[in-house]
Amino acid sequence: MSFYLRALRHGVLRLFTLPRLSLPILLTLSLTLAAVLAVVAMSSHLIFKPLPDIKDEKNLYVINRTMAVSEDMRVSMFTAKRLALLAEQYKGYGQFAAYQADESAVTVNETNYPVSRFDASHNFMPVVGGTLLLGEQPNNVNTQNSVWISQSLWQSAFQKSVNAIGQTLQIEGTSLQIRGVVSDFSSFNSDNDEKYAQQVWRYYDLAEKAAMPTQMSINGSLLPLFRQTERAFTADDMESFWQQYYLDQGEQLGPMKQMFESMAPESTATLYRDNLMEDQQTMLLFLLATVVILLVMASLNLLNLFIAHYQQREQEFATQLCMGASRNKLLVMSFLENLSTFLLAAVLGLLGAAWLIRLLPIISGGNIAMLELVQIDAITIAVAVAIVLIINLFFAFLSTRQFDQTQLISNLNNGNKGVNAGKVTRLSQVLFIAQLSSAAVILTGTAMLANTAYDKLNIHLGFEPGNTLIANVRLQNNDDPVLNTAEIEEQAKQDPIATEQKTKQRYQGALEIKNQLEQAVLQVQPGITSLQSQGEPFNFNTVINMTEDEQTRERFTYMTINIAPDYLQTYKLNLLAGQNMSQTQYQNLEPVALINETFAKQLSTDGTIESVIGKEVSLRQIIGVVADNYTIMAKDQGYPTMLYSYSHDAPNFGITLAMQLPPGQRFDKHAIMHAIKYAHPQVIEVDARTLDERWDEQVMPQRVQFYFISALSLLTLLLAAVGSNGMAMSFTELKRFELAIRMATGASRLNLMKRTLKSFNGLLLSALAIAITLACGLYLTLQSAIPLLPAFSWQALTIFTSLLIAIVFSAIVLVVWRIINADPMRALREQ
Repeated sequence: MSFYLRALRHGVLRLFTLPRLSLPILLTLSLTLAAVLAVVAMSSHLIFKPLPDIKDEKNLYVINRTMAVSEDMRVSMFTAKRLALLAEQYKGYGQFAAYQADESAVTVNETNYPVSRFDASHNFMPVVGGTLLLGEQPNNVNTQNSVWISQSLWQSAFQKSVNAIGQTLQIEGTSLQIRGVVSDFSSFNSDNDEKYAQQVWRYYDLAEKAAMPTQMSINGSLLPLFRQTERAFTADDMESFWQQYYLDQGEQLGPMKQMFESMAPESTATLYRDNLMEDQQTMLLFLLATVVILLVMASLNLLNLFIAHYQQREQEFATQLCMGASRNKLLVMSFLENLSTFLLAAVLGLLGAAWLIRLLPIISGGNIAMLELVQIDAITIAVAVAIVLIINLFFAFLSTRQFDQTQLISNLNNGNKGVNAGKVTRLSQVLFIAQLSSAAVILTGTAMLANTAYDKLNIHLGFEPGNTLIANVRLQNNDDPVLNTAEIEEQAKQDPIATEQKTKQRYQGALEIKNQLEQAVLQVQPGITSLQSQGEPFNFNTVINMTEDEQTRERFTYMTINIAPDYLQTYKLNLLAGQNMSQTQYQNLEPVALINETFAKQLSTDGTIESVIGKEVSLRQIIGVVADNYTIMAKDQGYPTMLYSYSHDAPNFGITLAMQLPPGQRFDKHAIMHAIKYAHPQVIEVDARTLDERWDEQVMPQRVQFYFISALSLLTLLLAAVGSNGMAMSFTELKRFELAIRMATGASRLNLMKRTLKSFNGLLLSALAIAITLACGLYLTLQSAIPLLPAFSWQALTIFTSLLIAIVFSAIVLVVWRIINADPMRALREQ
């Protein structure tokens, strides 16, 4: 058997015969490789590879004008009409299209299918992408009362039958005829973070939208698109359009113009891919840098183990050199011996990466777009193999180049005996300091990030959600004819009293339906307490309104919450001034309202919240002021809020059922939703979730961040333990002969432990001091340059640093104690 085959065979056998070397390599390298390869796969598919649905993506842009409704939220100011006017003005630049996506459900042959619903301009496929698989191409004639379904829905609902064309399906109470089948579209983000391959598409003629009445409301879900064919569309072009729009539509817009311009409008024109990924490219680059640092740290730790292993083979190396072997031959021998271990680590790393990729949608909570595209491919496999081969070659080079050839032959002549037969090399000391420094740098950063994430997860809400279930019920509107929002607003201007009366009648009718639905719920789960209030403090379903102070002519935007007299007591909200809504005021639908402290301070003329009591805002009298609380709109800062008993909703109105159970009891949501759906013929759709579930969804990004940081910290501590273990093994193995002689001459194990640790303390303390100082200095420097980094926290640093010191010291003690407890005569015989 040749020299190199023996080296390969020895390496395979060493996987089983030398677990103290192979297991740390497999464990450490496979874990870090799994993280690295998962991020490599994400970067490859989400940053570099073309989007699967978009044609010629370098010329497709998202153009928009947004306004800030709070510090945490910006919404689009575009409607279909505004985009149609824009497309007409700049038709010489290129092609314009639009779509909006939402979660919905369809019924086919009495079977319900959850779908992503798209409302798009009929030129969507030519401008953006997608393929017609069956049926008619959408045009400006065949889109009325028609729908196109995706390939996945075609498969699940119709088993890919060509007879699906011409059949009907039910969506939100409306029967639509299927005109065609299109390919699944995946390159989009959903406002509800729900993306279904099963999709339905409704198309419209964008040009026809220009003739629609001017609306004074926006929903922020329309995504305007532009494909450049002649000229680039810029933010300046957008600004010019809006100035012209204000001139042409100023009379119809009324106060909306002032509202738009007072909310920090911003015009943008960004590539579709950049808009889709938003800040994910920065996040992926950050993740890539983090996992690379972890890989370097893991490699440094493992290098100590290799140095310790090859230090024990000095006599073997000396013998090989005396027999004529060159250093290059020893390097190849070391490379081949470790090849099987490193390749197995690569395989385990790829399996771990595949497992992580499957968990990414759960881990990220749906906060990373296009995750369904990420998979292990040839590029990822090539990167894995390249990484382990490079590390193996680097290890082999350092392990075989650290010895002085003259010293090796001298050790061979004297049998390597004596107290000072070996010493810790300068390389080992540098590696130990480097590995602790890298660990300290990562732990310092994770300490600050973890502290911030923890604070965001444990905030003071200002209320008690309780064991509350919120059921949102969509009702079919029976009014005829159905008016759009603009027509309702125009009608309200012409006859406000009649409009107000009609709204009250509709609301009273909705309350009657609400009572029927509540009775159906009580039959399913009698212990439920139904609340009069339809709103909840988080205000997940936000409605923004605008008002003007009659005295100062200052305009205010505020959100609304639909409440009843039981609202404050149910959610334990603090009433700061005035009084709560009475039962009589609620039943008579009197125009009274409560506002929160932030709104009261804006409206106050003398700086006190009491001065707003009795003031009229938007035709409602303010009777009370409640303390600010956490809301989805403004997170931890207050946002102006008005709370009252009914609202002027759009024609397709709905009902919200709020119900509670005692703490610890569970809602039978399936039974409740089924009972509501069949309790009244006007019910179209029901969605029920507890406030705790909604809150968990809301803080999922912070929770994922906290879990990720915690996992990263644990992995860092594990790598620090492995590296300290290798350093201690390298140091103690050099002293085995000395320890054996001392033990044979009567020294106790405890004294040997103290003596060994004492000789090691200098290096340990200096390494920790250098590592912590370097980490703190580096973080403070980065923090001054990057304001987004969390504030420096000594408490968090102390906790994580203490863990690092404890882990390192424990790893060293365990290794030293194990070697001291070994048979002393065995060490003497080996020499």
